[in-house]
Amino acid sequence: MEHQTKVGLLPSSQRITHLDTVRGVAVMGILIMNAVSFFFVGAAYFDISSPENRTILDWLVGGFGEVFADQKFMALFSLLFGASVLLFCERAAAKGHSPVRLSLWRNFLLLLMGSFHASIWEGDILFVYACCAPVLLLCRKLPPTLLISVGTLLYLSPIIVNALVVSVVDPAAFLEVWGDSSIKTTHLGDVDLVFLCLMYDVFARAMGMMFIGMGLYANGALIRANASDALFKRSLGLVTLGALLSGVGLAWTATQNFSPTAIVQGNYANTVGTVPMALGYLGLLMWWNEKTSGVLINRIRALGKTALTNYIGQTIVCVVLASLLPGEWMSRTTVFLLIIVIWWAQLYLAEKWLERYRFGPLEYLWRCATYRRMAAFVNKEAAPNRL
Repeated sequence: MEHQTKVGLLPSSQRITHLDTVRGVAVMGILIMNAVSFFFVGAAYFDISSPENRTILDWLVGGFGEVFADQKFMALFSLLFGASVLLFCERAAAKGHSPVRLSLWRNFLLLLMGSFHASIWEGDILFVYACCAPVLLLCRKLPPTLLISVGTLLYLSPIIVNALVVSVVDPAAFLEVWGDSSIKTTHLGDVDLVFLCLMYDVFARAMGMMFIGMGLYANGALIRANASDALFKRSLGLVTLGALLSGVGLAWTATQNFSPTAIVQGNYANTVGTVPMALGYLGLLMWWNEKTSGVLINRIRALGKTALTNYIGQTIVCVVLASLLPGEWMSRTTVFLLIIVIWWAQLYLAEKWLERYRFGPLEYLWRCATYRRMAAFVNKEAAPNRL
């Protein structure tokens, strides 16, 4: 197929460092939105007017998250997951393994981890990714252009589904599904329909970006990183376009007083804007990776190499903090300050951990279980007193 010659140019032992950079930023960025669901109840994740914002800074933090983070970092994660399916199959074949069989086993293990994570926090995405993996394996040999086209259509398809659902259900059903415990009067059929719509939204957006990620990896775009001015300008233009679209959607929702129907409809522009913004983020991070060296980017790469451990670690830390900190202390601003502290801790600890060990804790367990044998864990050159 077309992509076999392009992907095959990458040496099996070579690590693609710019993907570590992208993954590291993605695991940081996804906390911006996840933290809202950790520390606030009800519809706060979907509605930036909830809980009641105390200051203009709370509104700015909420708006920033909606425009620059909501959907965007999950899209980056999904894109990388799609690319990783092709990368894993390629390297499994190079080692003499059955790519499909080993990948299915690997993603079954991810399903188990996702199930455990979901038992701690209902916002888990690992379970969704594992469920998508068999479809990705079936479609992995499609031409890159077709993968990207199908992925884009699939990603945008929830707009049509949401529009149809909004036209036939009681708007209060959205509030009930979003977690507003004060709403208990809507028709059960409406609630079920909204829930199914939400599930489709999550799976379609995740799988759509996975297809795009496979296409970009297959045509070599994810491999050929460079620090050209053209890449920077093109990526900045995509981010600007995405921000404008998301901003228009948020502004329109605000003019409708953040009603449930307006939130859903305003999200259409956010969904459309996510595609160019995620691709723009990807390009800017690839450009930055080639352009920059130093402590910060090394720590971000380390965070990317230990993304699974840090993703679940964020959940554990935030669930514990949410149970200990008084609710009256919490605002969107204070939560964002907590996010910054968590980022700093994870960046520092990830770098120190990888100075001594080859993998993050969960990455190591996943690798050993995938290949059903123990792998070397400690860096031979690591100083014994580093960590």
